[in-house]
Amino acid sequence: MGKMKVTHAGRTDVGIVRKNNEDAFLVDETTNLFIVCDGVGGRSGGEEASRIACEWVGSRVYAAADRLQTFGSGKSTINRREIGSLLENAISEASGRIRQTAAERADLSGMATTAAALLIAGNHAFVAHVGDSRVYLVRHKTMHLLTEDHSLLNDLKRRGRDPDRSHLGAAYQGALTRALGVLNTARVDLLDLELLPGDRFIICSDGVHGAVGETTMQAIAPHGAVEEAVDMYIDTALQNGGPDNATVIVIDVQQEQAEDRATRVRRRLEALQSISMFRYLPYPDLIRVAGVSKEIALPTGHTVFEENAIGESLYIILDGQVGVVKGGAEIAELGPGAHFGEMSLIERTPRSAGIVTKSNVEALLIQRDEFFSLLRQEVTAVKLLWGIIRMLNARLRSTSQELTVFKTMPPQL
Repeated sequence: MGKMKVTHAGRTDVGIVRKNNEDAFLVDETTNLFIVCDGVGGRSGGEEASRIACEWVGSRVYAAADRLQTFGSGKSTINRREIGSLLENAISEASGRIRQTAAERADLSGMATTAAALLIAGNHAFVAHVGDSRVYLVRHKTMHLLTEDHSLLNDLKRRGRDPDRSHLGAAYQGALTRALGVLNTARVDLLDLELLPGDRFIICSDGVHGAVGETTMQAIAPHGAVEEAVDMYIDTALQNGGPDNATVIVIDVQQEQAEDRATRVRRRLEALQSISMFRYLPYPDLIRVAGVSKEIALPTGHTVFEENAIGESLYIILDGQVGVVKGGAEIAELGPGAHFGEMSLIERTPRSAGIVTKSNVEALLIQRDEFFSLLRQEVTAVKLLWGIIRMLNARLRSTSQELTVFKTMPPQL
């Protein structure tokens, strides 16, 4: 494993309109934890809520510093899910801590905060958030939004309604559908992804992304050192009126001797996009699918599965060739980019044909249970279901065309 180098810079500004700063941010170089919180609830409440969230999550993650270091060494039995759960639980617990403090002080009643966090451990980044503070990934000079705003306006957009033409959009500008401090626990969206050398992360409050705008966010994203990027974001927010507190952290990740791993990650994502079910997924959801897939190696002459066997896995060929066998005879050959077994992700049915490797094969494997774990995540489920519908529709058209050709064939004498 190559040595990881993380550089970062952060800055917060009260803005031009507000009199006090309810944003807070935390940078912990020991654990490579980065958090931005945007408090709501009035002059003192917002400040207190964001401070509590940063300190609580920071302390909980710091308490697990030894586990994080062991995980990062690559020699640990701790898996990615455990690290993700650590961050997720810390943020959820912060909600109860904020609520408890508010109950003890009348002047803090109703305080709440957003939270957007990035935890870098080993070759992985873990992103967690509640509210409308955001985390972006800049990869190969392209910016990807990794989080989805928990806001009324975003819910309107997801339902196909135009917030600019809706009385709800005007009346509830900035209203959140999720925040820390509302309940004793919070629903936290979590994403983990494999790092590539040159990755840049941007964590910011809505005082930055709302004032700067997506086009300018993208324009600034890949340029300059982290300090320059931070200053450009804050200065642009202020030049655009500075209507809200503005906070941003920019993090760059470099790793020595990581080119081979970068090639594997790109190959995995490209293979997934070759399938209609995943082709139109946004980048964060494609990363989620990649996270439940694994690469396998199969020797020449290996029977991947037999005809009529009950299927539970999708295979995507990365390298090598396989033969499709039906009734004991080979009816087709598949090579890199091809896939088979996708229907088994939907239901456990007998395979319509068998598969035997004709050379050494490298493949991507997605198992049904892992796929269903994605369908249980609200943020990804609807997009995956639309992908399944597109896949089934394509199969139906193909079958219909084949039947039409068969019916128009002249009878055999």
